[in-house]
Amino acid sequence: MNSVRDKCVIVPNCINVERMELTPEIENRAAEIKAENLGKTICIAVGRHTAYKGFTYLIQASNFLDDRFKIYITGKGELTEALHKEATGDEKIVFTGRIDDMELKALIMASDIFCFPSITKNEAFGLALAEGMYYGKPAITFTIPGSGVNYVCIDGEDGIEVENRNAKKYAEAMKTLAENAELREKYGNAGRKRVEENFLSTQFSENVKKAFYEL
Repeated sequence: MNSVRDKCVIVPNCINVERMELTPEIENRAAEIKAENLGKTICIAVGRHTAYKGFTYLIQASNFLDDRFKIYITGKGELTEALHKEATGDEKIVFTGRIDDMELKALIMASDIFCFPSITKNEAFGLALAEGMYYGKPAITFTIPGSGVNYVCIDGEDGIEVENRNAKKYAEAMKTLAENAELREKYGNAGRKRVEENFLSTQFSENVKKAFYEL
């Protein structure tokens, strides 16, 4: 088995560079969202409402936060109704439903923190995570054995990784980033650089060509 493994070459997944392009319309909408949440730390979580995405732990984390936070959760799924019920009365949380690319990019650009609370290796890589990092947003993840999530976002370099399913620790990480603009900028800049060097479609093409050449 080890001899076979030694012959394997890993080509990381990638995000589409062209899809990530920003427009004046997106930038204006991002400015509007910031103005609507003046004085608040804006957080965003992106994905289908299914168990492995871990949104329930983000909602639980919100219970440890004060009203200086605003948490946007995009998407829909089989758990949408249950998540809405769990978040009842928490005005910090906004469910956007399914939104178009323009609004999604604007929300990410307006945000201060990219929340990625997936909990199992069903989340094999995390394209949305890479997209958030590409836009220079510091990320918060859970430790997920067997997943590539913690390879995409390196703890202490591009964001903060916390104990799996520990909502209190997740909230503490959110507070840490909210209270430290320099740290947010440091992680955000490092995250964008990591994506640019490893996870763009242009780099993917080069990685594939290199793998074939080395064969």
